[in-house]
Amino acid sequence: VAQRAIPRVDKMPNRPKPYAFRDWKKNALEFDRYVFDFEQKGEFLPLIWWDKMGRNFPETTFGIYTALGDIRMGEKVNNGENHEALGALGAVLGATLVGIDKSKQDGHNYVRMLRNYFNRDNGWNVIMNFTNKGAHIGGGYGNDFWYEIHNNVLFYSVANYYPKEEGFDDILRTIAEQFYRSDSVLGGNYSYSFFDFKNVEPGKNHIPAQEDVAGGYAFVLYSAWVKFGDEKYLRAAKNALNVLYNQKENRFYEAMMPIAAYVAARMNVEVGTNYDIQRFLNWTFDGTAVGREGWGVLADNWGGYDVSGLAGSTVHNGGYGFLMNTFDLMVPLSALVRYDQRYARAVGKWALNASNA
Repeated sequence: VAQRAIPRVDKMPNRPKPYAFRDWKKNALEFDRYVFDFEQKGEFLPLIWWDKMGRNFPETTFGIYTALGDIRMGEKVNNGENHEALGALGAVLGATLVGIDKSKQDGHNYVRMLRNYFNRDNGWNVIMNFTNKGAHIGGGYGNDFWYEIHNNVLFYSVANYYPKEEGFDDILRTIAEQFYRSDSVLGGNYSYSFFDFKNVEPGKNHIPAQEDVAGGYAFVLYSAWVKFGDEKYLRAAKNALNVLYNQKENRFYEAMMPIAAYVAARMNVEVGTNYDIQRFLNWTFDGTAVGREGWGVLADNWGGYDVSGLAGSTVHNGGYGFLMNTFDLMVPLSALVRYDQRYARAVGKWALNASNA
């Protein structure tokens, strides 16, 4: 297959230096053993605790510290309810991808516990970043678009690997309906800071508009179409992707643009769309983002160290790399190659640099 270049990746070294191989599967397995160990002793340990409040579902769930020693979190803060879905969903998905069955680990079903982030008690009826609005401690509760959307992308991803988990299909269907209603309201305009799923209305605040969340919408809605077969989900997925595709400038804000590239590549193959995914890939890598100035992927050397491949800001204080966002790119980009092999070399070269940096 003739290969297509990603210009920003062409600027990265074929052999990053100094090179340090890391066994990422081994790393993920060790991470799971460490983080999900309630018996860890030491300062800031253990990193996990039980949340027995029974929010949304009358059952115990778990919390993981977002940052080591975060005083806003823990078993003794707000009845143990302050914990983020991003961390929990990411940890369960990552472990699952390296072969751990999180639905029956040490006598616990961590997969089932994730449904406590499905905010039904307060009427939002989607996966939110916290189990309840009162636990809001910073980002992503009816004020920051990408938090609301990305957590549903992750929940759909986890659910894909546990298709028989009791009650999950009902949650997935409800999420799909909420996203369908939301897309119907947004129509051709995703230029908002957040979306209120309870009152089904978008809003703006001090946070920039995040048009790239349309990529997350497309992922959830297309996944819902694949699972449930309802054509309205496919129509809505196409609408969301079209809105982003037709932007006149790079609106990459956080983690959604590479997801748009993945969904577009998959839809081209499976339903005959004709997106040029180069547009989404360039917007992901180039560092030409407008809403969040300079957001993209580094292609640089700092102090003798190749740091190419890290996602983050290409301009802020000379640029900085963001570890979690680099992980966020790896999920959709590695899967994208399955549907469009023309990018195998470019994605492979990026992955080499990113995994090293």
